[in-house]
Amino acid sequence: MTEQIFEMLWDCEFCATRKLLGKTHRYCPSCGAPQNPSKRYFPSEEDKVSAEGHEYCGADKLCVACKTANSAKTKFCSGCGGPMEGSKSVPLVSGGGAEGPGKAVLAEVDLREEARKAAGRRTRAKIGAGIAACAVLVLVVLRFSSKSVELSVAGHQWEREVDIESFRASKETAWCDSMPVDAYDVSRSREVRSHESVPDGEDCKTVRRDRGDGTFSEEDECKPRYRDEPVYDYQCRYSVDRWTRVRSQTARGGLAEAPAWPGVELKRTGQCQGCEREGSRKERYTVLFEGGGKARHCVFSEEKWRSFSPGSKRKGKVNALTGLDCAGLAASR
Repeated sequence: MTEQIFEMLWDCEFCATRKLLGKTHRYCPSCGAPQNPSKRYFPSEEDKVSAEGHEYCGADKLCVACKTANSAKTKFCSGCGGPMEGSKSVPLVSGGGAEGPGKAVLAEVDLREEARKAAGRRTRAKIGAGIAACAVLVLVVLRFSSKSVELSVAGHQWEREVDIESFRASKETAWCDSMPVDAYDVSRSREVRSHESVPDGEDCKTVRRDRGDGTFSEEDECKPRYRDEPVYDYQCRYSVDRWTRVRSQTARGGLAEAPAWPGVELKRTGQCQGCEREGSRKERYTVLFEGGGKARHCVFSEEKWRSFSPGSKRKGKVNALTGLDCAGLAASR
């Protein structure tokens, strides 16, 4: 739709004559009062008057002396005859969908309601932010508030664990283009892999713009509309032989027993279905403490674990959030 030009409307403030034409009626035909450009408004559909052939020179200028609205190219005011040099443009009317003063008032009420809702959202956001800040403050206080405790070494524990893996069939699913080459017992199904946006027409709306000279333009603004279309591909379900953890064997002891790895018993070795092998190894060295009315423990390297003599005293700090500070333990004098 090409741009169309129509006349704005205005109501006389002195004799209450309504729906005067913004370009044609610079003065009220009933009482002669000058047009107040700030009172212009957009007409309803049935009140629209075309302004075809009207030459647009820019937004009207307000006379510095008498505040009469004049054409932008006027050099001397049509109301008082004063020079128009230094005059400012009239303010433009916003809200192109408004139809007369009644709609303008309604729009103002809607704006107030929207402002009220926005203020409510801001208030809730501030309350939420305040609660979050308080929670963070509590966590910070707990994180950095510690108390000193006297501890004694109550015991030592060590644990060594070996994982056992079995070479067996594993059920897996992948897109067929990324399926491993050694897959077997393959079944395929067509599935949605992704989505793509495809054109789906246009969304259009009629936009009105005050041109500031008693007229307004009207044209359709259209934006492309898109819809999501599924993109299909083949997904494969298959079996594949892989080393999988099936169990573990563990050895445990205290300071009196030398740490040792458990004996591993494998059902069958080799690269066959059901064959087994040793997997990852894990070890853990724990020192037990008593003191402060509660049992506590720390995990160390084997070398440091041995440095804690049974019954020896240590000073430490306990945090309500993180517990005993194992790295900061010091010998008690």
